[in-house]
Amino acid sequence: FLAARYDRELAGTGLVLQLLVPVSSFQHLRQHQEVLLHTVLKIKDEDVVVYGFLTLEEKALFEKLVAVSGIGGKTAMACVSALAPGEWLAAIGAADVACISAIPGIGKKTAQRIILELTGKLGVEKEALDPMSRLGADLVSGLVNLGYAPKGARETVGRVLKENPGRSDFEGLFKITLKKVK
Repeated sequence: FLAARYDRELAGTGLVLQLLVPVSSFQHLRQHQEVLLHTVLKIKDEDVVVYGFLTLEEKALFEKLVAVSGIGGKTAMACVSALAPGEWLAAIGAADVACISAIPGIGKKTAQRIILELTGKLGVEKEALDPMSRLGADLVSGLVNLGYAPKGARETVGRVLKENPGRSDFEGLFKITLKKVK
């Protein structure tokens, strides 16, 4: 998280806000460069925090995640940082507990609660998912269950599915994926 924090010593000099952005946005931010962020303001006790997002999709995902019971702003931000909105659609649609619980701060029960509460709210139903998206999510889940990093697993599965467009057998594709995983 990128953050500027409120400091009581600076209280008389103006308003200082904490700004958090997803880690995935860092590569798009440059020092001394103007940037448009879509923001969500959260006030809790004496803390004033602004969550900033480069896209409206990330902001909408964040707002849906904080609406899930037990998910606060920082955990929701970790979720947005870990998976892109499209990856969330696939993970929720495929009920991929392994993928979601691989995010730091999210356990298996919390992942199940997120899936339960967000199914149908992200614009995709499990039955409406493209079969290849489900196959891809299953392949990623298999790699994550074996201990591979979710990001690397998603990249490898994406490459394997592009290189083998006609295949839809899980076992054969999983063997190919295992050979190519880093």
